[in-house]
Amino acid sequence: MDKKMLQRTRIFIYLVIVIFIVLLLRLAFLQVYRYEYYWARAEKNRLRILPITAPRGEIFARDGEQLVTNRPGFTVSLVDLGQGYNENTITYLSRLLAMDEAEIWQKIDSQFYRRYLPVRLKTDVSMETVSKIAERRLEYPGVLIEVQPIRNYVHGKFLAHVLGYMGEGVVPPWVEEHWEETGYEYQQGEPVGQAGLELAWEPLLRGEDGGIQVEVNSTGQAIGEFERVEPKPGHDLYLTIDASLQLVVEEALNETVEDLMAGNNRYAGEAAAVVLDPRCGAILAMADTPVYNPNTFSEDFPILEQDPHRPLVNKVIEEHYPVGSTFKMVTAMAALQEGAITKEGRVFCGGTITRYNATKSCFRGTVHGSLNILQALQRSCNIFFYEMGLRVGVDTLAHYCREFGFGSPVGLTDIFGEKKGIVASREFKRNLYQEAWYPAETMDAAIGQSFHSITPLQLANYTAMVANGGIHYRPYLVEKVVDCEGNLVMVAEPEVLHKMEVEQAHWETIQQGMSLVTTPGGTGARMADFPVKVAAKTGTAQVVGRDGSIPAHSLFVAYAPFEEPEIALAVFIKHGEDWRGSTSLPVARKILEAYFQIPTD
Repeated sequence: MDKKMLQRTRIFIYLVIVIFIVLLLRLAFLQVYRYEYYWARAEKNRLRILPITAPRGEIFARDGEQLVTNRPGFTVSLVDLGQGYNENTITYLSRLLAMDEAEIWQKIDSQFYRRYLPVRLKTDVSMETVSKIAERRLEYPGVLIEVQPIRNYVHGKFLAHVLGYMGEGVVPPWVEEHWEETGYEYQQGEPVGQAGLELAWEPLLRGEDGGIQVEVNSTGQAIGEFERVEPKPGHDLYLTIDASLQLVVEEALNETVEDLMAGNNRYAGEAAAVVLDPRCGAILAMADTPVYNPNTFSEDFPILEQDPHRPLVNKVIEEHYPVGSTFKMVTAMAALQEGAITKEGRVFCGGTITRYNATKSCFRGTVHGSLNILQALQRSCNIFFYEMGLRVGVDTLAHYCREFGFGSPVGLTDIFGEKKGIVASREFKRNLYQEAWYPAETMDAAIGQSFHSITPLQLANYTAMVANGGIHYRPYLVEKVVDCEGNLVMVAEPEVLHKMEVEQAHWETIQQGMSLVTTPGGTGARMADFPVKVAAKTGTAQVVGRDGSIPAHSLFVAYAPFEEPEIALAVFIKHGEDWRGSTSLPVARKILEAYFQIPTD
C-alpha cells in the first residue's frame, strides 16, 4: 500500500471513530441526561388517565317516588396523542356530530390546561354515530367513545321548573361565587345544572369523578388497564313535593288553559299554582304552565325561546302579577290593627263611592248596603275596602303589605330566581314617574290594583300567614339530603323569618271572614258543599286595555281545614276570567279534593 492510500485509510478510520463517538455521545445524552424527559413523553403517549364521571345524585318526591335518575349513554371525546389535534379529524367530527368546527376548537382551547385528557365533544350520541366512528377509527385517531351517566327526568315535563335541566353553558358569575363559598369548584365545559334544583344544589348532586389509567394504541384506543379509582356518586335529594298532588295541580292548570285557548281567548296561555304547609313552609306542590321537557331541552330550545307564553320562565317565582281582591286581607288587617274600624263597625255600599274627585264602583256596580268587615270579605265589597284604604292611608297600607312579605323575596333558596314583586307606594310611583301620590290612588291600592304586583309564591305564603296567625316560615322544597351510603347529610327544619305583631283577635276576625267566602252568599259559594271547611278569597285583577275587552286575571287563595289548617294554596290563571266567571276556583277545588282524598263523580 502506497503512502497516499495509507493516509486516506487513516483519515477514513478516524472519521468512523469520530462518527461513532458522536453517536455514542448523542445516545448517552438521550438515554442518560434526557432520560426522564423522553420516558415521560413515551408514557404520556402510551398511558392515559381517562376520567370516570360520577353518577349524579338522584331526586325523589316526599313519598320516595323517583323523579330524576341516571342512565348510561355514549359520549364522543377527542384526545391529543402528542402531535396536536388533527384538522381532518375535527372536520369529520363536525359533520358527524352536527357541530361547528369553531365550537369544537373552543372546547379544546377551554381545556388546554388539561392536555392529554379527553375533551368531551357531545354526550348521549346515538348508536349509529358510535358505529360510524368505530368503522373509521384508524382514519381518525384520537377519537374516543366513552360510556357515562346521562340525566334522565323520569316523567318528562313533570315538575320541570322545579327540577331544572343539565347543560354545558356558562353559569352566571354570582352562581359561581355562591358555589365557591360552599367549596365547590366548577370546571367550565363540564355538564352542570342550568336551572331549578339541578343548578342550586349542583355542589351536592355532582359527586366526585373517578379515573382509570389505561394503555392506548397509536389511535388512542384503550388496550389495557393499569389502575382504577372508582367515582363517588352525588347526594340524593328528597323533596317536600307530594307527587300525586303535583300531578293533579299540573293537569288542572293545563286543562284550564287549554279550555280557555280553545274558547278563543287569545290572551290566555299561562297559569301557576302553589300549595304550602302553613305549619312549616314545606312546598307540597309548585306548578305552572307552559313548561319544557328537560330530557329534550337542548333540541327544543329554539322553539321554546320563541314561544310567546314563555315556557322557560318559572311563573311561580320569576314573574309577578296584579292580584285583585285576594289582597283585601291586607287592607282588613291594616284597618283593624290601626283602629280604622272594629269587627262590628259598618260601611254603607251604594254601588259607587266618590272621593277626591274620583268615582269608583263596586264589582259590576253591585249594591251591598250596610256591611261589617266579615260581610265585606265574604262578598268582596270594593266600596268597603276603598273606604278602609282612605282611612289608613297609603303609607300604612304599604307597611302591612311588607309585613305580609310582599315587595321582597319570601326566602326560597332551594331554587334560584325568586322576584321581589312590587308594593304600591309613594316611593315606587316617585321613582317610576317622578310624580306625587294622589289620595284617590289609595282606593285602587286598597283592593289589590294600582302598582301592586305579586308572585304566586308570595300569594301562597301570605295565605299561609293568615292561616297560621302571622308566622312567615321560609318556604322550602328539599326535605332531606342523603349520601351514597344512605347517611343523612341534611334534614330541613322549619325556619321562622318573621312574626307579625298584631292582636290575635284581628287574625280571628279575618279568618272568620274568609270562612264565609265559601258559604252561600259568598264569592266562593261554589265551595259551599265541600265536605271540609275551607277559608278562601276570590280575586279578579282587571287588565287595562285599549277597548276594555282584555279578560281579567283569575285568582283564588284558600286554606283548610279552617279549624286546624294543613294546606294553604294560591291559584293564578292569566286572563282567566270569562263568561263562566272564575276559572281559578275549580282548579283550587281539584287541589283540595286531591289533598283530602274526596271522591269525585
